[in-house]
Amino acid sequence: MKKSLGILATVALAFSPVAVFAQEVQTNIQGASNSAAAIGTGNFVNQNIDQTSFQDQFGADGYYYGADPQAQISVQDASNSGAAIGTGNVVNQNIDQYNGQIQTDVGGYGHYLGY
Repeated sequence: MKKSLGILATVALAFSPVAVFAQEVQTNIQGASNSAAAIGTGNFVNQNIDQTSFQDQFGADGYYYGADPQAQISVQDASNSGAAIGTGNVVNQNIDQYNGQIQTDVGGYGHYLGY
């Protein structure tokens, strides 16, 4: 009950015309690396990196200066390195990177209201 009341209060404030929320810049930095060495016969080296970044911003303007979505920055870096010396060695390397960014800005009443 407390959780649903908190959610309803948050939604009510978000859509209130006098609500002004400051959104900050969203930054995501991911780095990953794998390295391996195999010496001999019949070695198997399997390296995999999965990186996922998802950023979402919602802006709802109020009467005066609303909360516009701000910059979203995502940096992903990944590397695999492998070496095999000998016969019958297998090196399998894979990198999967996903970055999703969504910005939604709902216009309000403008920056000036003439009375």
